[in-house]
Amino acid sequence: MLKTIMRMELKRYFRNPIYYIGAIVVALGVYNNVSPYLTIRYFNQDSEIPALAEYSEIDDADIMEGYIPASKEEQYAMGLEKIGQVMMDEYGFRPAEAKELTGKLEKSNLSFMEIAEYMESNYSFYGANTYFYESKMKQASAEEANHYIEASLKEHTYSNYFSRKYADYLGVYIIFYAILMFAFLFIRDSKRDIYELLHTKPLKAWQYIIGKLFGGMAAMGFVVGMITLLFDIIVMKNGKAAGFPVSFWDLWLAVILYILPNLLMVASVYTGIAVLFKNPLPAVPALVLYMIYSNMGSRLEDGSFGYKIRKLAILVRFPDVFFETRTPPQAVFNQVFLLVCAMLVIALSITVWKRRRVY
Repeated sequence: MLKTIMRMELKRYFRNPIYYIGAIVVALGVYNNVSPYLTIRYFNQDSEIPALAEYSEIDDADIMEGYIPASKEEQYAMGLEKIGQVMMDEYGFRPAEAKELTGKLEKSNLSFMEIAEYMESNYSFYGANTYFYESKMKQASAEEANHYIEASLKEHTYSNYFSRKYADYLGVYIIFYAILMFAFLFIRDSKRDIYELLHTKPLKAWQYIIGKLFGGMAAMGFVVGMITLLFDIIVMKNGKAAGFPVSFWDLWLAVILYILPNLLMVASVYTGIAVLFKNPLPAVPALVLYMIYSNMGSRLEDGSFGYKIRKLAILVRFPDVFFETRTPPQAVFNQVFLLVCAMLVIALSITVWKRRRVY
């Protein structure tokens, strides 16, 4: 009976045109975001690296444009230089006065936040710390950029770095897609006549719940698998052409770690709400809010505002530049915790559905 329910759900998804349209949108959305990382190559000459004038452009730049992370010392010096320039342009400081101020700050060894507090209290200069954060990337020479690429690839394969960016954007798109598609799991069964009929049949509660849930998971897994296979082929081809080390399994491992537990949590929440309210639609706004919560920024230790994984988050983001992506602290624990909570929700759903049986 369990296999029969799963097959029925898969057939319903395969007959649904929204299923295919959504899958195409997911694939195109992911490609649009990760395609710049497919252009990473060694540089032949300095002229291939354009100088970016706007701070916002530099802040968003990556190794593809020939920009690499600045050291703390360089970041400190560039931030102070920008502060000095602002003091001259907007506060009427003479060059000698601006140089004296930045020299004093440099010798003080204050942190970014402490400099911001000093400038605010003494000059009513607000947000001075942002100039340091805007200086986190610097334009490199071709030699510097190539050395940075080579050193990074000694730590991990190109496909390993790419897998994190892939999991980042796939996670966002596939959760939106799942929120839409999982509604079809129970929308038909929530109709009154079908709901009552199901509860009079000799159908075990666990067979029904697990069959429905894993039928939906199988449909989502098929989409994730096809998209991942496509990107894996592209990454292997591009990486080898650029002379980078690659591994076929890097993307698949990222999907197992950062995508599947999140999808299972979404599916279990959908199941729990559908069983509790006899209607899956209340799960839509609940899961949208859940996704927003998972993607909310936090104040980091250095005072900047950025991504920090939250408890029970259904998204794992990798916002750093390409070769600086690292697994966020507590991410693995969070994924295991998601699996445990998903199982508890499934068990609760089985109990509720069983108690509403009509014998």
